Amino acid sequence: MAIPFEAEARRNNEAVLAYQEGKRLEGEGKYELAISSYTEALPYPKIHDAALYKIGRLSSLSGDWERAEGAFMELLLDDPDNTAARQSLAYVWCQSGREEEGLAAYRALHEEKPHDEQIFQGYIKALKMNGLDDEAESEEAAFEDLFPHRISK
Repeated sequence: MAIPFEAEARRNNEAVLAYQEGKRLEGEGKYELAISSYTEALPYPKIHDAALYKIGRLSSLSGDWERAEGAFMELLLDDPDNTAARQSLAYVWCQSGREEEGLAAYRALHEEKPHDEQIFQGYIKALKMNGLDDEAESEEAAFEDLFPHRISK
């Protein structure tokens, strides 16, 4: 006789174990294997978004821009205001040859969160990638004023 919800509990446990295995493999630099483990964790709703973000991040590190974009886009379908996914998608676009789209995404993020250090840095890099050196120089000066502790002497 089966215990009620036993099959669901088993699937959820397997997903958690797959996520943990993905973290271990990621720590060892085995990104493709980690992505496979994170993919196995996707069915469990409580870790779905975390696993999907990891898939996007590791795909970016591996240069698989299409898979990375897909992961971040899927996250944004459920939560269009997810800053981490939006920033990651902007990065993917910049790195995959879609610099104008990346710049537009970084610009929107920077306008929303002008004091976010990582977004600010990504925005400056996107400006440079798009050949907007004068604007990048102006933004670098603003960055130095806002984050003087981040400037090496």
